[in-house]
Amino acid sequence: MRPEGEGTVAVPTDLVAARAAPDEHRDVLLARAGVLARAGTAQTPAETFSAVVFMLGDERYALDTTVVLQVGVLRELTPLPGARAPLHGVTQWRGDVLTVLDLRSVLGASLRGITDLGRLVVVEGAGRTFGILAERLVGITEIDAARIQPLPHDDAAARSLLRGVTDDAVFVVDEEALLAGYGTSAGTR
Repeated sequence: MRPEGEGTVAVPTDLVAARAAPDEHRDVLLARAGVLARAGTAQTPAETFSAVVFMLGDERYALDTTVVLQVGVLRELTPLPGARAPLHGVTQWRGDVLTVLDLRSVLGASLRGITDLGRLVVVEGAGRTFGILAERLVGITEIDAARIQPLPHDDAAARSLLRGVTDDAVFVVDEEALLAGYGTSAGTR
């Protein structure tokens, strides 16, 4: 056993008192911590997603990038005579045959002519892969899901493929409805 005081360092009581926060400082710090804790729970981050924006007719459409494999120039298209809309044709893509859709008739976009549809948005998900014809690619943007407004009731035909419209007039395509309704299984593109 050690004699008392041996091996321990005595700390002056003045130093201990100086290190301790005064009660008013502790109260301020606790109040700040409470405000920060409430602010973290009161603010929930907005649900946003990245989307590829493309033109069909005079309208802009957005499609979630999680289902977009590639966006590019349509180099070659073999039309399928007698095919029912929106099936338009096929093209070669990465060594496979890819189904190509013209969604203008389904979405109610103006029909100008196939020469205007020189871009291809390749979509994959739910075991399906296909291409969507587009006139022009606008770019990629972030869309706040909370700001998507429902479509007017007179747009019943397009309603099944669209989630709604943004406040800056971009129609948001429902990727789940699109994937469920169109395309071929991924193994037989």
